[in-house]
Amino acid sequence: MMMPANFSAVSENEMTYVMGGSVADYLAPAMGKKEWSNFSKNLVTIIGNSYLGNFVNNTLGVIFSGTYVPGDVLGMFGSNISDVWGKNYDDASTKSKILSGMAGVLNVGLNIAGNLAAIYNLGFGTVDNAAKGAKIAEFGSDAVVM
Repeated sequence: MMMPANFSAVSENEMTYVMGGSVADYLAPAMGKKEWSNFSKNLVTIIGNSYLGNFVNNTLGVIFSGTYVPGDVLGMFGSNISDVWGKNYDDASTKSKILSGMAGVLNVGLNIAGNLAAIYNLGFGTVDNAAKGAKIAEFGSDAVVM
């Protein structure tokens, strides 16, 4: 009997898979452009959420504090950046100044990126209204809006 040139008789226990069959093919398919875009959006949202409260306090909280003076908002951000720098910069030695200065620049940059992520959340997210959960206390108790 004549067999094709590429035919090889192999017993079942000698068979190996040369294409596919990997666990990674089933559990972790390759991420495409859509998935990486979603990953980036979610990452920015998570970072923005962690900075959102501080950002709102430094902007709207300052403006509506009752003692607002133009320029106070920038002063609050300047104060935050100064605090971040102070927690990183060490004035002990030249080597220490260089390394801690690099850490300070990195962390100030990350702080600014976090605030920009908070702005992104405010631009693309939906803010929940706290009034939807407001209730009036029962009659006979202190009539307080909760």
